[in-house]
Amino acid sequence: MTGHLGAGPERTLLSDAAVVTGPAMTHRVWRTPTHALVLGPAADNGPYGYLTHLQLSLTPLSCAPGLPPAADEKALEAWITAHIDW
Repeated sequence: MTGHLGAGPERTLLSDAAVVTGPAMTHRVWRTPTHALVLGPAADNGPYGYLTHLQLSLTPLSCAPGLPPAADEKALEAWITAHIDW
């Protein structure tokens, strides 16, 4: 994503059980003028619930205009959780 968008992620957050089950992995958030892109782990939700996959989520900024302040990790965790699984 960084190579394609030409800049590093605006925010990163190490996942925990509140965001997704499975091993801790990093969520990365980029924003374009019209969308927020989140790359991070996603639960399998299938018969093998212990599997974790990487998922790229695209959220129109009209649905999620702002990111919480950088120092507020719990608010960023809630924002990511609300916008990665529609």
